[in-house]
Amino acid sequence: MRRILYTIGFSLVFGNSFSCVKSSSEDPLTALLTSAPVISSVTPQIGTPAQNNSNATYSATEVVIKGENFGIDPVVRFNDTVASITLNLGTELYTKVPDGTYSGYITVSKSGGSCLPNSKEGVNCSGTEFFVDCYAVTNKAYGPEIELKQGQGISVEYDGNETKAYRTDTLLSARNLTIGCDSVVTVRVFSRSCKATDYVLQNNPIIPFPAGVATQFYVTAESATCSLVL
Repeated sequence: MRRILYTIGFSLVFGNSFSCVKSSSEDPLTALLTSAPVISSVTPQIGTPAQNNSNATYSATEVVIKGENFGIDPVVRFNDTVASITLNLGTELYTKVPDGTYSGYITVSKSGGSCLPNSKEGVNCSGTEFFVDCYAVTNKAYGPEIELKQGQGISVEYDGNETKAYRTDTLLSARNLTIGCDSVVTVRVFSRSCKATDYVLQNNPIIPFPAGVATQFYVTAESATCSLVL
């Protein structure tokens, strides 16, 4: 009788121990496979797609995403644009800002997951804000950006043949930029994804700006006082 009870007790203890070990080895793996990726940092958080303008070429900004649980085959998106992953170190993903990117979100989704359009939310998805700046890549070559707000007019002095950089606030409606200057001007206007449109040697140009975005632009003029009205 003692031998029978001992055998039963040993079996129960051993069986429970085996069950605990098995459970502890499965639960973390299950959690790893089913939980969303985690982004701890994005460096830099401001960048530009490749720029190939008439007088300058700038490479796309390389971005490093750090975090965990990225999975074997993660997908990186800038808003809805998929970016190539140049290196995956498990806790670090290296990528570059793809053509067409504009300010919004950078996201990582795992295999089988998805992120909602223009959002950092989704299934097995994680994201954070990312900002596109077409001027920063020049190392502020034309000095600090001058902000021009909707409904505002400013007067700017030019000394010799000089270029100045400007940025609007986010426009609530489409507006026209009106430039009045004693000299002809050349204006370079960037789209939200840093594609440039040039207005060369214009007299008092009127240039349309789109609603819902902040537009960056340069104005080049000779020695003159120029007015800019938005």
